[in-house]
Amino acid sequence: MAQQAIEKTERDGWYKYGVGVLFAEMGIALCVCGYSLYMAFAGLGGFPGK
Repeated sequence: MAQQAIEKTERDGWYKYGVGVLFAEMGIALCVCGYSLYMAFAGLGGFPGK
């Protein structure tokens, strides 16, 4: 079995900002999901037009 060399990759300067933006988007998505579940279970939702 051939052993492959593992190379340490250098990341660009923008990498940490990209990861930060992705975590922020995940946080926003979790907040929106929580709010919509709250609305649904509290009976505050409804069909459009009603």
